[in-house]
Amino acid sequence: MGTETEQNAVVGVVPANKKSVHFYDQVLPYTVGLFPSDIKVKREKLLGNIHRSILGLTKNGELRPVEDLALFMAMAQQYHLNPFKKEIYATYIWDKSRQKEELVPIVSIHGLRSLCRRSTNPTYTHTGGCQFEFDDDKNLVSATVEVFGRFGNSAPQSISSYTAFFDEFAKRTKDGELNAMWSRMPRVMLAKCAEANALRMGFNLGALYIEEEVGYNGNNNINEDMGDDRE
Repeated sequence: MGTETEQNAVVGVVPANKKSVHFYDQVLPYTVGLFPSDIKVKREKLLGNIHRSILGLTKNGELRPVEDLALFMAMAQQYHLNPFKKEIYATYIWDKSRQKEELVPIVSIHGLRSLCRRSTNPTYTHTGGCQFEFDDDKNLVSATVEVFGRFGNSAPQSISSYTAFFDEFAKRTKDGELNAMWSRMPRVMLAKCAEANALRMGFNLGALYIEEEVGYNGNNNINEDMGDDRE
């Protein structure tokens, strides 16, 4: 039997000792503007909920490092995304080079578009149609998406485009088969990947990935490698 602190850590509970009062001190600054000023629940309790339910627990049932929570909340604050509204959520990807799981905050394609609409010079206006390429056997090869925006009051113009190749983005199971979503609607998945990359390049969104790029399926633990940075 371990100590009470050790037992609590295993089940994902903040240790109930005097130091636990300051457990989220380094994270609290990143909650400014996220929670209503008149909220009756303590921000520490809300952070605890995010820590456990949104970041999830490790395979051993332990809380994720509080540094990961700080990074996640910093990105939520930077991009004005609310985790309680599922505008941003978290998953962990296995990094082969570092031999450890790495936190990857992810958003939906609608979240990326929303962020681009807030930008100025250019301001996102719309996404063009997707151009698909197939091989001689009618297998999907690539998808190219162009995104448009305006500078000031000018007419919309092409801002950037990106070609996503099926072999580079398609997510597969350990047996090498396409996962359920990529098998059922490969063109939709690939088009979203192409659009996400075009939006990131054209509107300087940084390392914000969509779920289609990382194979997110509601599970906080995804045992696969992100591979190259495709920005």
